[in-house]
Amino acid sequence: MKKTVLATVLMAALFALVSCASKKGADEGPAVSAAKEAALALPGAIDLSTWQTVDKFAMKYDDAAYTLTCNGGEYFQFPLSTEMDAGSEITVHITGVNNGTSGFRSWVVDNNQTTLSDPLYLDFKADGADYKTGEFDITYTLNATAPAQFLFIKGPQWGTMIDKLTIKSIEVTYE
Repeated sequence: MKKTVLATVLMAALFALVSCASKKGADEGPAVSAAKEAALALPGAIDLSTWQTVDKFAMKYDDAAYTLTCNGGEYFQFPLSTEMDAGSEITVHITGVNNGTSGFRSWVVDNNQTTLSDPLYLDFKADGADYKTGEFDITYTLNATAPAQFLFIKGPQWGTMIDKLTIKSIEVTYE
């Protein structure tokens, strides 16, 4: 009988301790990294953690460093904070590091990944004038030809994968 009472008292104490500890963590939530906080403070910032793709194994999101790296994926996309109407324009500002040999292209798409911008952003690929390896800071404008919901980033040409591209921040300004 004494063993049963002692076991019950110990189990109740352990349950109370675990319950308080888990409640404390749930109320506070995970801490936001300084890098993420600074990047999301930029006007029109897109949260890098909202990336979408079918090539999940090619993507690595680092919440502490607040970076998104693609190595071998064909494409990835980010939801826009506001759907673009036909005829509307956005300015896209991306910073990051290119350690690959191919680069990327970008445009806006709908839920079916239909290309919906004119022009496409094509300059940051291996045969383009703006291509370089290392740190980059690029700005370009996209005009929607139909309603668009996503900023799309794809390999530099049809059938080419994105190679060692790390995104540090993306800002979208609606014109």
